[in-house]
Amino acid sequence: MSTVGTAGFRWAALLLAGLLAAACSSSSGGNDAGPEDAADGAAGADGDAEQADGDAGQADGNDDQAGDASGDPGQQHRPYLGILQFDVRHNLQDDSCLARDDCHLSLENEDDIAGWLGQIAAATDLAVLHWDRSVPWLVFAAEVPAGGDRVAFYDSRLDDGLRAWIDAFAAHFAALPHRYLALTPLNGVRDSISPARIDGSDDIAVAASCPVLAPGTQVQFSYDTGNGQQQASFDLQRAFTNFTLYLHDKLHPEYLALLIEANIFKNNCPEQWTDLVELYRAVHDAVRAEVGAGVKLFATLTFKDLLAYEVDRCVPLQFEDCTGSPSPPNYPQPDPLACFPLDLSALADLDQGDRLDLLALSFYPDALVMAVGEENLLRVYAEDWDGSSPCLMRAPYIPFSDPFAALERFGWHKPVAMAEIGARSCPTLAYLQEGNNTMILQPGADLSSQAFWLEHGLSTAEQRHFEFYVQSFLRDYRPIGLWTVRQGLLDPFIFSVFNTFSCMGLYDDQGQPKSSVTDTWEAHRH
Repeated sequence: MSTVGTAGFRWAALLLAGLLAAACSSSSGGNDAGPEDAADGAAGADGDAEQADGDAGQADGNDDQAGDASGDPGQQHRPYLGILQFDVRHNLQDDSCLARDDCHLSLENEDDIAGWLGQIAAATDLAVLHWDRSVPWLVFAAEVPAGGDRVAFYDSRLDDGLRAWIDAFAAHFAALPHRYLALTPLNGVRDSISPARIDGSDDIAVAASCPVLAPGTQVQFSYDTGNGQQQASFDLQRAFTNFTLYLHDKLHPEYLALLIEANIFKNNCPEQWTDLVELYRAVHDAVRAEVGAGVKLFATLTFKDLLAYEVDRCVPLQFEDCTGSPSPPNYPQPDPLACFPLDLSALADLDQGDRLDLLALSFYPDALVMAVGEENLLRVYAEDWDGSSPCLMRAPYIPFSDPFAALERFGWHKPVAMAEIGARSCPTLAYLQEGNNTMILQPGADLSSQAFWLEHGLSTAEQRHFEFYVQSFLRDYRPIGLWTVRQGLLDPFIFSVFNTFSCMGLYDDQGQPKSSVTDTWEAHRH
């Protein structure tokens, strides 16, 4: 049976949303629209839908050198370097899998996670587990008996596959000198509660979009056991706190994120934002009481949203028909205050009571649509494009304006870290759906643009004394073919998101170095 499993890829949509919004607002004068309401999910060739909602503290060495957002370039400093654990595998580059009935797409390595983590360890000194997959809520709804061992108790309740997967991370964390664990109670779209894993089955929905999240919330849902529907419930705050403390005790992180990309939820569900803030504070305080002051607790936030960046407000893209050679760019120099007006409200809300030990950023800079490499055109094609016909319209990327310079206006005087970052080394395809109209976007990128952002990001992290810096992917993977959408295997959003990330690795899809990109990473390693 063909299966296509997809992960909690809303973090991926940060890049995609920026590109879609740029094309949409600049070409049609419409709203700054992105795939905000798209659900993660992909239909298998047999019509079934499978999701695998998964994405990715006592800081001894860097604590003495850590700077604030403004930085102090006078002292040599190198952040701890990590890589998210994701390992995308698929056979969807062409439709030959249909005849074999073995089409597959997955984000997490489930077959040889220990071997995969060994490859990551060879390129890093910061172990990372970015948990954005289904949560075994019912396992952690139970309380550890008085006098019981937390790890042993929950290990005994987990299914064998997930326990083995976590055990591999425990060994990985023990082998590296520094450790970062990122957790969230939210799903991949960041508009609801993470789906449940029950008896080895993932992606069991437990709530609708924008649910109540406040402390004391009882989540009630039903699921199919194979012999009928089963009713279930759990206390959200208690279960997430138990889950967090279990993984803390199992992995012993120095850095522990209790929310991932929290401000996306604020954008998606503004009326429920106060609920999420109250939940974060309650979980933070409970975890802090258990783990002490040695572990740094925080939430990660999307840098683009903190910057309040919109390309149309910065420098509107200049589209033209795809006839003849592209016109040379004729843009004004960007005004940093117009490009990055800042929205720090989510940061202030979460930090109330000094509950953010550091500012942890999630950043996918291709979404800025800025010219930093050799391939700097955004092309738009008809929905039925076959790869041979010319584009309908194109626009050159806008001039570069340094987003990291805006950190000086944050007024932040605690440590900073890059929780995840990645840029592409190839042009990719993505669907743009505007009302009843559908087009295909091809944002340009090449090795020089990926190398630029990697060098600029790492140099900034050193100059501004970031505590750690986490690269998004170790390896590239092959792009997915348009046939998957045209034959109904994937929806346009999932196709677009996976293709967006296909060439963000430090190594190519065969595991070979990517010249200047791999060299840049190695030059900045400890």
